Amino acid sequence: MLILLNSLFSQRVVGYYPKWMHDDFPASYIDLLVVTHVIHAFAWPDNDGNVLSYSNMLNATINETIHAGGGKILLALGGWGNEVGFSTVAASPELRSTFINNLIDICDTYGYDGIDMDWEYPLSSEDRQNLNFLMAEMDSSFNAHNPEWLITMAVPVSNWYGQWYDFSFLQFFVDFFNAMTYDIHGSWADHAGHNSPLYQSPPGDPDGSCHTGINYLVNSRGIPENQVNLGLPFWGKRYDASDINESFTGTVVDKRYYEIPELIGNGWTYQWDNDAYCPYLTKDDQTKILTFDDPESIRHKCEYALERELGGVMIWALGYDVTGNGQELIQSINENYLENNDTNADIIPTHLSLHAYPNPFNPICNIEIELVMEGHVQLNIFSVNGQHLATLVDDRLQKGRYSFAWNGRNEKNGNMSSSLYFVKLAGEKSHIVKKVIYLK
Repeated sequence: MLILLNSLFSQRVVGYYPKWMHDDFPASYIDLLVVTHVIHAFAWPDNDGNVLSYSNMLNATINETIHAGGGKILLALGGWGNEVGFSTVAASPELRSTFINNLIDICDTYGYDGIDMDWEYPLSSEDRQNLNFLMAEMDSSFNAHNPEWLITMAVPVSNWYGQWYDFSFLQFFVDFFNAMTYDIHGSWADHAGHNSPLYQSPPGDPDGSCHTGINYLVNSRGIPENQVNLGLPFWGKRYDASDINESFTGTVVDKRYYEIPELIGNGWTYQWDNDAYCPYLTKDDQTKILTFDDPESIRHKCEYALERELGGVMIWALGYDVTGNGQELIQSINENYLENNDTNADIIPTHLSLHAYPNPFNPICNIEIELVMEGHVQLNIFSVNGQHLATLVDDRLQKGRYSFAWNGRNEKNGNMSSSLYFVKLAGEKSHIVKKVIYLK
């Protein structure tokens, strides 16, 4: 599998597509000129390693529709309330193998391009270690069966749950991480705050923001920016409260975006929070507020993703933004994220291409690189533990295609054992890492 660390050249727009949207929002409605990766939600393991899913969810026709439009589709594993089986399966080598083989069969049968791990949540040091085992073994099995398959992961953005993820390990086996930069406030909070504030509101709010969440993943936990997708919620939260950030009573109610615009001017007033860079509505009788994202706040978040050079953006959930004006939030992503490629052409890094074959290999791995413009490049081989094994090129190359052969038996690692290795191609402004497996 390929980790492309070059967000501005290949911007991801990842959209979760839940089973309960199939009827109201068929797969043919997904705008694949915007959405690059569809994540089909949800399936999950039982305690025997079988793969369960919602009734009548798995459907090859959906996957064919996505592929025909040029997109990729992954199967989401987990989701809120579907944690049953994860801890048990991850703890057992035999059950991990059974689960992974069942996933391979499902991906083959229905045409998935990989899986998205959405275990909500590991809750112990044992779960953290066992998740490492599960993801490493899944990566190895997928790479041997179909190296093009992706493994992605939905992740929390604070240490409350994030402490149970070993991101320093996982980043080598997960192609990209979908940051759940929403649910910042909710029924558990002590005030009626924004669902997804870009910045803390009020300033210094301990519940955090998208910005603090990205800083947590990137700065505190060390995930490369270009492996992180910023979560964009297509829904909001209604509170029984008099104003934003005030105390609330009763139940917090989720409201999909398409339910919200028609409220404005019909007993509700639109407000903008200059701290959060987000809108909210106040009920005219001062009994309720509704926090949400609209095209303007999505614009600010897209600009933030570009400024931080993140790998992409992620949507929960596709179909939640359809109004009489079309897919309003999808349109904002298109206008403010994808079309920025044209206006920011001067900061697009040099594009690199890297292919390695055969994969798995024994003992020679052929490596092809391609440059679309002249530049200095380095091509290095590393062990799974980060040990540098070989430098195949460290020079300024002209635009074009180049081939190299790596014979691991001649390098520092001596007699190679079956293992995972990393091929890293680094240019002046970007780099790519390719995972390859030696099978003895």
